[in-house]
Amino acid sequence: MMKHEVRVPEQALDYITDCCLATVCDMAMKKSRPKGEFARQISIAQIAINWMIDFEIRPTSRAHEVINEFKGDVGAWSDQFKPSQG
Repeated sequence: MMKHEVRVPEQALDYITDCCLATVCDMAMKKSRPKGEFARQISIAQIAINWMIDFEIRPTSRAHEVINEFKGDVGAWSDQFKPSQG
């Protein structure tokens, strides 16, 4: 969903959640990242995912994957983007 497509509060939460998850994904891919900031971004995204679940908002894009494939666990979802060790 694009920012200009947002028309109702449910779409707004979905859009903001997707933005948070994009930040988490970007940070996860870095070999060097501030751990505290990465944890904070995961926490913010987790709250958004929890609200989407609690308010029964149909997720799109990244939120859909987190909720349906990772049981709503943003931390577990972000692990797939971390550089492999070795």
